[in-house]
Amino acid sequence: KGTISRLVAERLGWHLLDSGALYRLTALAAQRHGVALDDEAALERVAAGLDVVFVAEAESTRVLLEGDDVSREIRTEQVGDAASQVAALNGV
Repeated sequence: KGTISRLVAERLGWHLLDSGALYRLTALAAQRHGVALDDEAALERVAAGLDVVFVAEAESTRVLLEGDDVSREIRTEQVGDAASQVAALNGV
């Protein structure tokens, strides 16, 4: 899905927003700041205040969270599991 959507966006001259990455980033930021993954109100604040930059490159997109390149880290199983918990919360 990701590869195809990236290619379509590229061909159309669009920027691609990876919504799954946003859940992963929220989960990672929460973990880094000691926010419980079941604290919906706190997670809403984390999501609303994400310091994230997507850097488009020729073949991929680098993801910076609070200035740190987390491109690989957000694709780990651990962060994916945490993102699933975060995505299940209506407020997030």
